[in-house]
Amino acid sequence: MSPKPYEFSKHLAELESITSWFESSDADLDQGIAKFERGMELAQELRQHLQLVENRVEKIRARYTTEPNETVVEPSDSDTDDQTNLF
Repeated sequence: MSPKPYEFSKHLAELESITSWFESSDADLDQGIAKFERGMELAQELRQHLQLVENRVEKIRARYTTEPNETVVEPSDSDTDDQTNLF
């Protein structure tokens, strides 16, 4: 069974909801502590997921880009003049 994909947008929306609650509510302290803890958990999960995505993007980019130390060798005129003996 494959793992369930990370629901980034769902977790981000939950974190935004918690942030909005803090900005607009005069709720009790215990509820605030619980929401604060959940918000910190979500923030950590989101950061970790973003780091994984960034690492994956870098690996993909590395696969399809030329390394800075690599030089692309262009064929010289002498290489293209006599191609009759290639095979």
